Amino acid sequence: MADKPVADWDALAREWDLWRADDRQPTLWWRDDDAVDVTPALDELRRVARVPLALAVIPMALERPLQERLGPYLRNWGQVRVLQHGVGHLNHAPAGAKKSEFPATRALGEIELALTVAATFLRDTLGPDVLPVLTPPWNRIGAPALELLLRLGFHGVSRFDAFPYVAKTPELPRLPPFREINTQIDVIDWRGTRGFVGAEPALGWLVAHLSARRQGVVDPGLPTGILTHHLVHDTATWRFLENLQDWLARRGELGVFQDPRALWPLP
Repeated sequence: MADKPVADWDALAREWDLWRADDRQPTLWWRDDDAVDVTPALDELRRVARVPLALAVIPMALERPLQERLGPYLRNWGQVRVLQHGVGHLNHAPAGAKKSEFPATRALGEIELALTVAATFLRDTLGPDVLPVLTPPWNRIGAPALELLLRLGFHGVSRFDAFPYVAKTPELPRLPPFREINTQIDVIDWRGTRGFVGAEPALGWLVAHLSARRQGVVDPGLPTGILTHHLVHDTATWRFLENLQDWLARRGELGVFQDPRALWPLP
């Protein structure tokens, strides 16, 4: 495994200036996972986020059922749009395999029925702010289920690109309007403290991905994604998200965060 890149705010400024020297604009987007209800943590996310946000909502979690009150709450939050975060966020992978709700070993007919029912329920509960985009739990989906998304009317998928950032062969034909737009900067240290990963690693991944885009190593037209999980944020995580927005605002660049509706436009 490659060593984690590290950077500070000065390194981010240098990378940002290289983009601007080429008369190009860096772009970002923000995805937050695991919402099902209005909670103090979701209130804090709404307070902190001053930019467009994609909220990945679990439609049918058994232990945390989707609450109807989330619909009116989100409709009063002008800059948020909803992505479908799997079905029930349940692991269907074989014993010993990495967790996945949609592994290649799961019956495709079962996946199709589950996704269809969950998508309908999500739209009925939350309304028009739901985009036809799947965010698979644990950022994993087998090739058969991925191909199924096209037939079911999904416009895209969002997973996670781990460092080092390299060009990838598309798993699906590049057929509009379907797009895969992933995140690259996970602010939570899942394998360690389960708190904030730290400013230097988070900025390191951010600078590294922006650099890879600028140099054409990865698709420069796809935005760099910030991944958060509001329910587990500690104070340091919230502070970093505020500091990143403050840094961009001081440079007049807060508008680089992309609206999910522009990333996955409806016909």
